Amino acid sequence: MISLKQFHFFFIAVSILITGYYGVFEITHPSNPGMVSNLLAGISFMVAFGLIAYSFSMVKKFKQI
Repeated sequence: MISLKQFHFFFIAVSILITGYYGVFEITHPSNPGMVSNLLAGISFMVAFGLIAYSFSMVKKFKQI
């Protein structure tokens, strides 16, 4: 059985992959012409980097538990 800690790390990793892929997809295949697609890609990359920072903080927190 998978523990809650392992599931949390798995879910964060999948979320990072999905948001990163969406950012790359919006740059290579824009869904909307103009700046909207670039804005969506930028937001997606910021969310991915935020999730990476969150994962590092969770690793530190779970080491203390």
